[in-house]
Amino acid sequence: MSTLAIHPTATAAVTTAAVTTAVAHRPTTGLVRDLLAVAWEPGAAPPREVRVRPELADRLCAQLGWDGTAHRLLGEPAGVPLVVDPQLPRSPGFEVRRVPPGARAHPLAPTA
Repeated sequence: MSTLAIHPTATAAVTTAAVTTAVAHRPTTGLVRDLLAVAWEPGAAPPREVRVRPELADRLCAQLGWDGTAHRLLGEPAGVPLVVDPQLPRSPGFEVRRVPPGARAHPLAPTA
């Protein structure tokens, strides 16, 4: 599996700035901060989901106080779905899947 390489858009830049600002106001663990930094990398398309290996998901749940059974969104205000994927390579242990070109900026947003 590989992360989609997508050209940046104006919408992505606006979304990135909004999320980066919102996340800065709430304390996060180093692991969460690192994952969000990769997911909302400047110039990249918005993230569709963040996939992590089970051991990384366990660490995230422990650090964030999640029980690990419910569907989780990582970050605010436009949370990114966190998906556990044991098929990912051990290093780096995560993968950011991005919104494809021409798709809505946030795939979870309702359509008009």
